[in-house]
Amino acid sequence: MQFKRIKLLMLILFLLLDIFLFNWWRAGRVVNDQVTDANVNIIDEMKNQKIRLPQFSTKVRYSSYVAAQRGDKQILDKVSLGKNATVSEPKDKNGVIVKFKTAKSLERNETSRDNEFDSQSIAAPAGYRYNNILTLDKNNTDRVYSQRVFGLPVIADYGIMTFQYNNVDKVTGFTQRKLINIEKLRDDRATITEEEAIIALYRYNEIGSGDRLSDGQLSYDTTIHVNGFDIYLPVWAFEAYSGHEKYILKINAFTGENMSE
Repeated sequence: MQFKRIKLLMLILFLLLDIFLFNWWRAGRVVNDQVTDANVNIIDEMKNQKIRLPQFSTKVRYSSYVAAQRGDKQILDKVSLGKNATVSEPKDKNGVIVKFKTAKSLERNETSRDNEFDSQSIAAPAGYRYNNILTLDKNNTDRVYSQRVFGLPVIADYGIMTFQYNNVDKVTGFTQRKLINIEKLRDDRATITEEEAIIALYRYNEIGSGDRLSDGQLSYDTTIHVNGFDIYLPVWAFEAYSGHEKYILKINAFTGENMSE
């Protein structure tokens, strides 16, 4: 008889637990639905103001803080420069500057965006990829390539490779800065979505009526310099255009804080 009472009590407890978990799950879902509805309303408000937005993603991605040091002249990767080039250092000695005595023409890559010149011969083997946002921000013919760190492009000065071009699309030289001794400082954690980053920019009044926003790019940007190491964190970066000027906008991908300059 006692056993039957215990069994009945356990069934009641399990039933109450199931009811509690179901209500907790439903409450959480209501909150998420409310957030989604609020985001949709803000996006609609932005569109009503003729703000041109990209096809943004609502996918949650994961990243972490990173520490890295700045490479010096020894970072120059084995590139076939021959006697056509002179190599020097920038004033801070972090990186290299290469100037070609005769402008070089790189082969075109017909499959790349905007028929971009192929980076395989110099940038790609060194671990850099073409960065559309940093290049769009230029007011000249420079083209910028970003070092990849744990799958993300670096947008800070010390992790990019910038190529200079003349008026007939030939390379006249490049500057290479490279991060070395890279390590994660903690485990990966969730970042805000591209949609949430765009909404944050709007709330910070960084974008307004008639502005145009590029696709967002989850990237690494530097925050502080400690004991010979730069600390990097993930940011959402966008190229914005107001009709008469262009600029890069950045949102902290962990906190949603505005990091635009």
